[in-house]
Amino acid sequence: MRILLIVSSNPFSKDYATIFNLVKELVKRGEVIIFFTGNGAYYTIRPETEEFKKLGARLLYCAHSAHQRGIKETLPFFESSSTYNLSRLMLECQKVLSFN
Repeated sequence: MRILLIVSSNPFSKDYATIFNLVKELVKRGEVIIFFTGNGAYYTIRPETEEFKKLGARLLYCAHSAHQRGIKETLPFFESSSTYNLSRLMLECQKVLSFN
């Protein structure tokens, strides 16, 4: 099963622990993709997000959102993406969860 998590909340929100615990369980059930957009783009510069990668999740971010927020360099384990790619992923994944 492919599971997509869309994160548009900032990394300082209460969602971080929820997302982490959810990913920890979901990777046991299949492929987990986390797409960071909007204020979620700030996750791309937070070192603790490497924990998601270590759990086995694929980490994508909206390059436009990062650019709008002045983020010039992201951590190396993030993949640059777009909202177009997000729309394709939403169709390809069996489950889609959004954190705003």
